[in-house]
Amino acid sequence: MLILTTLIVPEAYGQEPKSFGYKQLPEKLVEGTKGILQIYGLQQDVPIPNIIDNLIVTSSDQNIVKVLEMSSNIDTAVTSVKLDALDSGIANIAIAAPGFESEEFPITIYDIKQAEQKLLLKAAPDTFTINGPTEGYFSVELADIDSNPTLAQKDLQISLSTSNSEIITLLQNQITILEGDYFAIGEFKVNKPGEVSIYAETPNIDSGNSKITVIGATGDSVSGGTDNYKIQLYVYPEKISNFATSSTFAIAQLQAEDGSPIKTSESIPVSVKIDRAEAKFNDNQVTEISTINSLVIPAGSSEGYAKLSVVAGLQDTYEVSISAENYLVSEPVEFQTVITPDINDPVTKLEMIPLLASGSEQLIGVLYPADVNGVSLINISPVESQITSSDSKTLTISDDRMETGSGAKLLFGKMGQTKPEVLEVTVVGKQTETIFPIVYGPERAELQLVSEPLINKVMPKTNFPMMVYMTDINDASWYFPDSSNVVMGPNEFVKTPVQTVSEGQSTLILTSQSIKEGKVPLDFEANEFTTTIDFDTAVSKPTKVDLAVPDHLLSGMKNTLSLQILDNEETPIFANKDLEFRIAANDNTIEMPQKVIIKKGTYHTLFDIVPKQVEETEISVLAGDFPLSKFNLNTVNTIPTLVISSVNSIVAGEVFDLVLDAKLEEVPLENIGINWNIQGAQIQEISETTDSSGKIKLTLVAEDADMVKVEGTTLDFDQIKVSKEIQITPPVDEAAVPVENKNILEDNVVLILVPGAVIGSSILLRKRGLLEPLSDRFPIIESVFTRFDEIFERLEITSRIENIKEKIPIIKNR
Repeated sequence: MLILTTLIVPEAYGQEPKSFGYKQLPEKLVEGTKGILQIYGLQQDVPIPNIIDNLIVTSSDQNIVKVLEMSSNIDTAVTSVKLDALDSGIANIAIAAPGFESEEFPITIYDIKQAEQKLLLKAAPDTFTINGPTEGYFSVELADIDSNPTLAQKDLQISLSTSNSEIITLLQNQITILEGDYFAIGEFKVNKPGEVSIYAETPNIDSGNSKITVIGATGDSVSGGTDNYKIQLYVYPEKISNFATSSTFAIAQLQAEDGSPIKTSESIPVSVKIDRAEAKFNDNQVTEISTINSLVIPAGSSEGYAKLSVVAGLQDTYEVSISAENYLVSEPVEFQTVITPDINDPVTKLEMIPLLASGSEQLIGVLYPADVNGVSLINISPVESQITSSDSKTLTISDDRMETGSGAKLLFGKMGQTKPEVLEVTVVGKQTETIFPIVYGPERAELQLVSEPLINKVMPKTNFPMMVYMTDINDASWYFPDSSNVVMGPNEFVKTPVQTVSEGQSTLILTSQSIKEGKVPLDFEANEFTTTIDFDTAVSKPTKVDLAVPDHLLSGMKNTLSLQILDNEETPIFANKDLEFRIAANDNTIEMPQKVIIKKGTYHTLFDIVPKQVEETEISVLAGDFPLSKFNLNTVNTIPTLVISSVNSIVAGEVFDLVLDAKLEEVPLENIGINWNIQGAQIQEISETTDSSGKIKLTLVAEDADMVKVEGTTLDFDQIKVSKEIQITPPVDEAAVPVENKNILEDNVVLILVPGAVIGSSILLRKRGLLEPLSDRFPIIESVFTRFDEIFERLEITSRIENIKEKIPIIKNR
């Protein structure tokens, strides 16, 4: 009983699909070169030491990466797929095989065009708002194959163009990079919202381009459309005297959805229509009114205006409405002519429109003399008044004097560059009045100082332009709010003299000098505004190495690694001379070359290593002009564990089974080839490779010998062996048994050899269905229990046991 119950069927493995392990060598592949993709099988993250059958590898774009031939290493079970990098870009590689989970991953092919030059174009600033500055600069720079600056061998004429000349205007269509220089500068002007690119072209050299964005007033659109813009109508004053020919003003202002004024990039004609009731004077109908049919919002401004004059004596209400093509307009506005006596001492009234803090002179409202009811008058003497602003940096009034007979007049003012928290306009005259106008624009705290080289890359020990400008909350170019000195902090790499920027100026070009090669942060300040930039004058050259190592290094086997060189931007770069690298490990567990060479005109090299032990090793790579680089290598075990399970003894002539288990780190190994050497038994059934559970089952017949010797040797590894010896016992000699007891002895020979408890165990095992797994693995157990059944039938043991179970409920329940 004890012996049988301790025989447990091992758990089945290998039912889940396997996964792929893969590594690209080199990791960063350049167009026009070839690389290798190593692929191997994994199960539970353990390498499978079998060649992957029927492996499929495809590329999503064969114009970028083409899959060439595949080859497999029998010793390492690694399949190497040759890749041909045809063009720069990204392509997806898909791999699949029967029994494996398919995978797809991207491969980036880097762009290096040998023996060619290119143009680099940069605009600064590159983001504008329609209400802000309109001036910008750009540079065209001559670069080599690695996008590093190179000097022109002769005067090089560059043609310039834009993708949309309505959005920006180039102030020159051609510029020249002079012999011995490596860049030239041009200017452009912003016209309207939208996105646009500037292009620089010259024969036999790759063209360059740069994008410029012009956003709407509130940063909500770059389309250049006017769907969200509206023209708002104001009529000031709303009541005018009919005592004499009096006037009012119709003001049309272009606004965004939030009511903020918008500078139009082109003139907008606005039609004006005036409807009135029957105007009467001394009970007679009067039809004459002096007015206009249209007004214009000029380009660069946010408002236009027109004077409306009504002849003396009329008394009526007038409705003014406007319309403009492609624009929404506000509702009509009314004004009245009112009978008012002459007033010798009128008060001063000021009606204001929304203001834009953009540093410009602009219309701010209408100033007029009025009676106590607010009716506009024709003053018969000069009106002495004073209009003051609580913040002269935000608003300065241009002319607030009203001469005799002037009546209502337009009032202009100079706006600052930033919006204050509160702005008060006080009108001091016969009566004092305080007005709180609405001001739009960025707050001073929202402005940022920006500094950057106007060219893409700076050549060491040369003069170059450094741009300094302000940006608003939308990162769009804005004005300097006041005059200040622009100062660069001390450093050893760049020299820049102090220069002054004026209030309202939008850009400042500093003449800087690159003193020496290197990378350094540069600090700039202008009043309370500061900024820091990372500045680099390094010439493109190999600066670091990268070691591509398979994720699963196989112990005791040859593994291929790739060493490649990169520039300071970590992109592949070709060696301009042979580069020798020394390689050393922190222990002696890896066989590897002491040096490798990346030859001139290449950017990587492949070499092999053989890890001896399963552990982590640190490898150091050293070379002149390169920093010390260290890499950790992790080696995985590749030696499987083989176990043979079988009986320890067998009767000669009997059939028995033998099972071999192959595992690697407790993971079953499938399709492991085994070479068998069997002595003392005849082979009835045999398998040469393991199944999905890592097992091989053999059925043998014991010969008439002393012992069965079984030896299995792996074909996929370095001759790993496992052996098993099984004792052979001779069969029972029936002739030696007395005749009268022959039948009993023949039928009960197993009872003599097996304890009586085994009888009950046999019934119990069969009752519970536990025999089948054991009999599958050990057929001899099935034959023994078959003999038990025959003996039970002859001795009527089975029927007796059933009677006992009927009488003993406890047994029956079991």
